Amino acid sequence: LSLLPSRDAVRTCALARRWRDLWRSVPAVRVAGARGWASFDALARFVDSLLRLRRGGAALDACDFDLRFDGAFPGEELQGDTWIRRALRRQVRALRFAVSTHPRVPIPLSDSPLVSHNLTTLELRGVQGNDQVLDFSSCPSLVDLKMKDCYVGGLEMWSPSLKHLSMTYCVFYCDYRTRMDFPSLVTFKFNTNTGRTPLLETMPSLATAAVRLDHFCHDRCANGWYDDCGDAGCKGCHDYYRPDEYDCVFLEGLTEATDLTLLAYSKVYLFNRDLKWCSTFSKLKTLFLNAWFVAPDLSALAWFLQHAPLLERLFLRVSKVPKNLVGMDGSFNQLEQPFAASHLQIVEIYCREVDGIILKILKVLNANGVPLEKISIRCSGCELSMNAHASYYAVVNMCCRAKHCP
Repeated sequence: LSLLPSRDAVRTCALARRWRDLWRSVPAVRVAGARGWASFDALARFVDSLLRLRRGGAALDACDFDLRFDGAFPGEELQGDTWIRRALRRQVRALRFAVSTHPRVPIPLSDSPLVSHNLTTLELRGVQGNDQVLDFSSCPSLVDLKMKDCYVGGLEMWSPSLKHLSMTYCVFYCDYRTRMDFPSLVTFKFNTNTGRTPLLETMPSLATAAVRLDHFCHDRCANGWYDDCGDAGCKGCHDYYRPDEYDCVFLEGLTEATDLTLLAYSKVYLFNRDLKWCSTFSKLKTLFLNAWFVAPDLSALAWFLQHAPLLERLFLRVSKVPKNLVGMDGSFNQLEQPFAASHLQIVEIYCREVDGIILKILKVLNANGVPLEKISIRCSGCELSMNAHASYYAVVNMCCRAKHCP
């Protein structure tokens, strides 16, 4: 019965006398949609009764609310919050609460902590948090948290036990950074969120992190600078370093990762600014970067080659970058004794065509001691593998000919 929607599970009480009360002990509660109900009030009464009449002591492994509405949320403002907390009182282990409305407006949660010693997995979608709700210290068994289409609504997020965190299409404050403190985190996914990028505290157990900052990210300069433009009217640069005691905003929290993906819209400057203050990625073995590392002078690529001593696999995806961001040759701060080649096994460059940017990337790799035979270029219609005995200039000529590959 736990595989059925709860409405169907309850209906089995009519099958026979011995089925009459089985639904009260089903280890899963599943409430879907609002379609098929005469009204939202009818749905609300069913859910209230379902949670209230469960047999005392019956284990609740999973509770899944998947509520989709063509318009605004039709219930009372805190109706969803009430269901979440009732499920927690029933000692649920895995809780999913997803709300979808049109237009997309998150429903609020009450200003009090979520409390459960049994909850291990929590998925929230379409809700509005606050400082109390985002303090998960009252859920000491929580290890997996997913948030999607949520309004964060808090200055701090904290959990001493959380191991896996995924945040997608969430909205952060535009004028202040949310502080995130998850000392036990192992995997971190931060994808296409809006507002100021949060301030990350150190995560010593981190193994894998995947980050994508797109054009919704507010950490970009209206005047096109990669440092503070000094314009008080620039919302991107104004109060960038608040709170004042922090220099490295985001990347410092990822320095313990062994597998790292950093993707960003080319005009987002957060990663470039953080690298000025960031410490060494001493455990990093696999790194994937997209076009943000190109601007303004490829120094970000040189930085990783010089500050990731165990790096084994490097993947670079180069797409079209605004010309004003790549119009300078720059210098690449080559180390006197480059160490990148000692562990680096492969460098793969993905591009649409072999152009001047690719040649500059090869120059940076060459200047930092990366052997040519470890470099592979994959562009539309062809794949180029470097020859161990070729000189840099021979490679340049080969790449220039590859511009005209079919």
